[in-house]
Amino acid sequence: MTKKTQHVVPSMSGGWNVRASGSLRATKHFGKQEEAIAFAKDISKRQQTELFVHKTDGTIQSRNSYGNDPCPPKDKR
Repeated sequence: MTKKTQHVVPSMSGGWNVRASGSLRATKHFGKQEEAIAFAKDISKRQQTELFVHKTDGTIQSRNSYGNDPCPPKDKR
């Protein structure tokens, strides 16, 4: 199984979809964005991938990495 980033995107019919990158079909549909984020976060943690949460206009609201972070934070000690 290939690891794909997860996206929480607005649905055309209302609500929110969780969709893997490159996929045309939604993995699951939710009525509330918070529910979709929780579901997608669980998938991202298990697969150690990134999670993108989109706004209603489609732009990226937030991005979280749950695996190999391409730009890890540097300690400021």
